[in-house]
Amino acid sequence: MRILEIPEGTTEIKNYEYRGLKELEQVLIPNSVKKIGKHAFYDCRNLKSIRISGNLHEIEDGAFKNCDSLRYVEVTADDRETGCMKNIVADLSHEIVFHIQYSDGQARLLVPSYSYDYEIDINSRVFHEVVYGSGDAYQRCVSKEKIDFGEYDFLFSVAKREEQEPTLFELITDRLEYPYQLEEKAKERYLAYLKEHAVSYVKQKIESNDQKGLRLAADCGLFRKEDMEEYLELAGKEKKIESMAFLMEYQNQYFPVILQEFEF
Repeated sequence: MRILEIPEGTTEIKNYEYRGLKELEQVLIPNSVKKIGKHAFYDCRNLKSIRISGNLHEIEDGAFKNCDSLRYVEVTADDRETGCMKNIVADLSHEIVFHIQYSDGQARLLVPSYSYDYEIDINSRVFHEVVYGSGDAYQRCVSKEKIDFGEYDFLFSVAKREEQEPTLFELITDRLEYPYQLEEKAKERYLAYLKEHAVSYVKQKIESNDQKGLRLAADCGLFRKEDMEEYLELAGKEKKIESMAFLMEYQNQYFPVILQEFEF
């Protein structure tokens, strides 16, 4: 079973009910479900996405523990409540994307990964916990009742120190495409980073054939005439037909080749 659609009218998913389903990839949970019990989806290692609603008020410990492939959570939250997103991220330390449908807009937020270790202070013989990655800080932006969008955007300064370019590029792309409660100063910080890393951003979007990212690059004015030949060459080399078409259309519209006329 690759897709599990919980029947409408179900109010609770019981403890351990779907644990260890190795082929399960997607779970669709209706508005009627109020509670997910302990370890309900424990060890569903191929589970990639779930859909929940703001009516889901309780997720017990370990419900999604060891769901190593879970990367996408869609949430319907009509009253700005985010259900139990906090309980989901508590089970996970890898990168995950939340796409939230509010009654007045949409948000798409990437929560980076993190890991931790223990280092010993030789002098005091005391172990100290060391956290790697910014995901732990980003997780704290999510509470049971809401998401602190201001804090999420403020943490970009932390992400720049801790994360690699692909993660930062995806985080910015999602935030600018769905600018829910995005303040102007935060938007300016994201745009400044993109402009500073414009060539790397565009190349990464070409290599991943990400049309959404290329459109954002165009909207943000990241394309320069002197770089277009390099971008087209990369798209051709990587055989990214859609990216090649986008770049050629953009070049013809904004950087047309002007043929010289000669008099004889």
